[in-house]
Amino acid sequence: MTRFLKSSFLWQFAGGFTLGAIGLLTLTPATDPVTGAPIEQVR
Repeated sequence: MTRFLKSSFLWQFAGGFTLGAIGLLTLTPATDPVTGAPIEQVR
């Protein structure tokens, strides 16, 4: 088990999973929680 925890595969998988989660959270458009319609962002 300690050999698996020290393996590069585990850290690459965890890093990819973290980057994917951050990308998913930052790139999803904002929606209204009641109607589900997209919210227009004011610039």
